[in-house]
Amino acid sequence: MSQDLTAFARMFAEGSVSADDFASDYIDRWKNERDDERLLADPPEVSEALSSIFCLADLYNPESDREEYEYDEPKLRQAIKAVLRLR
Repeated sequence: MSQDLTAFARMFAEGSVSADDFASDYIDRWKNERDDERLLADPPEVSEALSSIFCLADLYNPESDREEYEYDEPKLRQAIKAVLRLR
């Protein structure tokens, strides 16, 4: 089960990790778990949440010329909190 990914996402959502560190690292970790087939052990709702976070991390763009659909750090943090159902 992907407890490491969930814990890492929670750390970001709570402000312990910057978006710059989180986005690329989460994407790499998720791909490793996918390739090792560890994600297959997750219940469907966990798998869906982790995949959603992967997509959100992929939309992160720290540059000021980001597209409308891309996320800055506050927007990314808010979106991940929503996925994790944190306040």
